[in-house]
Amino acid sequence: MPETEISTPTPAVQGTLLTYAVLTGLTPLIPIPFVDDLAKDFFRRRLVRTLAASRGITLGPGVVENVTSEPSGCLMTGCLTQVVLYPLKKIFRKVFYFLEWKRALDLTSQTYHFGFLVDCALRDGFLGAAGGASPEGVREAIAGVCREAPIRPVESAVAGTFRQSRAAIQATVSSFERLFRQVAGRPGPAQVEETLGPAEEQEKRQVAGVVESLRSRMQAVPDSHYRTLREQLRARLQG
Repeated sequence: MPETEISTPTPAVQGTLLTYAVLTGLTPLIPIPFVDDLAKDFFRRRLVRTLAASRGITLGPGVVENVTSEPSGCLMTGCLTQVVLYPLKKIFRKVFYFLEWKRALDLTSQTYHFGFLVDCALRDGFLGAAGGASPEGVREAIAGVCREAPIRPVESAVAGTFRQSRAAIQATVSSFERLFRQVAGRPGPAQVEETLGPAEEQEKRQVAGVVESLRSRMQAVPDSHYRTLREQLRARLQG
């Protein structure tokens, strides 16, 4: 990759990254067991599909699932943990809300970097192209870059935006809660897809102000940050 090549996301791609990063980041604040993780997975899949479509690439469901999947021990640990913690969350609401707020900040930043690296894999021909890497290989390479790369510039932008956007964020979380009350007793990927799918555009509009505020702050992130991420991903996938 030539040193003069700009790695900063284009305005259109940046809008996609920020919108889905915010929507995904807010899912830990949904006060319904299991639904928060299912909603997170829904938005991550939509992020990948939207990025691919913007580059004229169609990814099959299996590819999207493999790229976005995360290690899960739900049946043995994850679901049990949620069952145990949910009553405690209701009792110690303020304490847990603070912890989930921090998780929301972290997840927003993580999702943004995940999406940026997925877009790098798409435009560099590693994903969705003949002779590219396997979806699992792309997923592992992205995870490796995210573990090692400094992400403080984006974390600072997210934290500042969320501090100034509490009202809009709470309104969006309340909207999520109203949507998911109808599937709270039978949560599953299909039910979440059926619930969030028709409401997705409405939720995007609801966070539009938060996204624009974050976009403004992200202008301070230098191109060198994006270039380093892209180079590290290329090195892993080529190696």
